[in-house]
Amino acid sequence: MRLLWALGLFSALLHVTSCLRIGAFNIEEFGTKKSKDDFVMNHIKKIVLRYDIILIQGLQDEDGKVTEKLKDLVNKDSPLHFSYISSEPLPLGSSFFQFLSHKERYLFLYRKETVTVKGSFQYNVKGFERPPFVVKFSSTETDVKEFVLIPIHTKPASAVQEIDALVDVVAAVEQKWNNNKNIMVLGDFNAGSKHVKAGDWKKIRLFNTNKNFHWLIANGVDTTLAAKSSNAHDRIVVTTEMEKGVLAGSAKVFDFKKEYGLGDQAKKISDHFPVEVELKLKVEPAPAPDQPDQPEDPEQPEDPEQPEDPEA
Repeated sequence: MRLLWALGLFSALLHVTSCLRIGAFNIEEFGTKKSKDDFVMNHIKKIVLRYDIILIQGLQDEDGKVTEKLKDLVNKDSPLHFSYISSEPLPLGSSFFQFLSHKERYLFLYRKETVTVKGSFQYNVKGFERPPFVVKFSSTETDVKEFVLIPIHTKPASAVQEIDALVDVVAAVEQKWNNNKNIMVLGDFNAGSKHVKAGDWKKIRLFNTNKNFHWLIANGVDTTLAAKSSNAHDRIVVTTEMEKGVLAGSAKVFDFKKEYGLGDQAKKISDHFPVEVELKLKVEPAPAPDQPDQPEDPEQPEDPEQPEDPEA
């Protein structure tokens, strides 16, 4: 078992030499009860260590203790050093109906050696069950120096309206941060066919109206553990400018059930798989080859004095 853990950690460490990996993981009902399960927490740790930045959704953590426990576990006995930034419990505010349901945080865990948080803001315009908590990151290692991540976990019943409204969040980001167009939207869109019907896509500006957005996780890709399904709930969408910094073909689902050989135990962790993508590393110009030392010109002998012409 320790050998498997060591191999998993080695694999997590190895990726940082070739890319910067970003993930989004909806951990079903991730609260105090789940945080006390060592099996679950140790596998969540292994998953987190795959990434330079990971967005976690489904976090039910009113007092922040679950978040701190996860951060400490991830950093324990590891050469990697993770920090985090999170939203307040969402939805914001309170009402009688909200007391009947739970609140969730958006949590970004990020590796301090490779990325830095440059700013954040809570989007507060109506229209979202859990409005995006937007974070701007920078990295000295990637082709894209600064980029913005917009997290989303939609309410299934209003998935179409919330996905459509993400275009307005992108516009707010561009306005706030001086037309920064390196933007990625990621999370549980609830964009499977159960909640977004075939005829609904034409209503979604993020998908339908222009070619400024690129869906890296396609329809029909199964992002959940549900048997015999193709539920593409979890997505990653990037702007055209951001796409230039994405490593082609790197967007995929991470099937931890298969990777770790878990069988039905995988459902204890979550009913969703993470989705992920890699950013290109900055290519440093190759140093100019050393020029061989040029031999110094040998000293030329002085012209011998010419004898004077004899008198005629």
